[in-house]
Amino acid sequence: MEKKKKVLMLATTAAMSAQFNRNNILILEEMGYEVHVAGNFRKGNPISDEAVREFYHWTKDHGGRCFQIPSTRKVYDIINNFVALKKVIKLIREENYEFIHCHTPIGSVIGRLAGRKTGTRVLYTAHGLHFFKGAPLINWILYYPVEKFLSRYTDVMILINHEDYNRVLKKFRAKKVVYVPGIGIDTEEFKKHRSNRQKMRETLGLSDKDFMLLSVGELSGRKNHEVIVKAVNELGRPDIKYFIAGKGKGKDNEEEHLKKLIEELGLEDRVSLLGFREDAPDLYAAADAVAFPSNREGLGLAGIEAMAAGLPILTSNINGINDYSINGETGFSYRPNDVSGFAEGIAYLADNPEWSRKVGEENIRRAADYDYHIANEIMRGVYSEVDGEQ
Repeated sequence: MEKKKKVLMLATTAAMSAQFNRNNILILEEMGYEVHVAGNFRKGNPISDEAVREFYHWTKDHGGRCFQIPSTRKVYDIINNFVALKKVIKLIREENYEFIHCHTPIGSVIGRLAGRKTGTRVLYTAHGLHFFKGAPLINWILYYPVEKFLSRYTDVMILINHEDYNRVLKKFRAKKVVYVPGIGIDTEEFKKHRSNRQKMRETLGLSDKDFMLLSVGELSGRKNHEVIVKAVNELGRPDIKYFIAGKGKGKDNEEEHLKKLIEELGLEDRVSLLGFREDAPDLYAAADAVAFPSNREGLGLAGIEAMAAGLPILTSNINGINDYSINGETGFSYRPNDVSGFAEGIAYLADNPEWSRKVGEENIRRAADYDYHIANEIMRGVYSEVDGEQ
């Protein structure tokens, strides 16, 4: 019996592969590959332990295997990440992978150094480089030199926004550079739930006169929900209700900070923390607009999901979000900490429902460019090209 070809999917944490690599794993499975997943399954995952276990079993059900390595997202955790590198090198030599597909900054460093050491080809998907226009200087100092140097050991470098793609294409030395519109979303799924609007609004305690503003994303400083809470406070309008769906985890957990801020501003009747939700499409259906004010995003699926649901979006004007958020066309965009700007945008959308409706309908068309079928087709092409080079 002919042995299956093997691929190693490598990321710092298991959560990254669980959240962003299932489609890639399925594509490789269809191509006849056995996919192994390496990452930290025990620590540092911004998803529940139950979700990590589910992904572990999902991978095995699809003919793959999972390997624990002690990698962490901390650039200064040299000991654990060095141990992870040694384990990956050993794993590659034992399993004889056709190629490695790595993700995340630390995962990509480990993957490319291991590929260099073992002579294994390496693909790297950067889910938003840490250095971008407007990024803190420390990000450029820490990440830019490392990424540029290691690009010479990268057979295919895959970028999910145009700013990163153009910079890598011009400045770096990867053998091949590819743009892919993220992992894609199921645009049809969000259309199906639009009829659930009234039922969900009743569940949330909203009247027909209330303007529902929604944010979907973890309660972290990077997601920057605080700026919208402050904008709602600045408006002082009881008809504007702000809901945040997401949970906090780890050192960047902002849940307690947000609760305290809401209480201090007396916004308990206007701002609600919904916790982790599995019914995001129904929440989008109930909403009138979505706020996505992140300080950093490689692309940001929540903004695209909102567009697919037919909503205007209020976003920050930074790196990946700028690929699809166009001020005055998809909604409004502002500097991440522009409280007054966001307040003005919220009020305009609330007071101009017909304009908001037209923007939302146009956003459905724009979101089609990010459908998962498009992303899958590009990745299938990338994998096929690498497969043909064997």
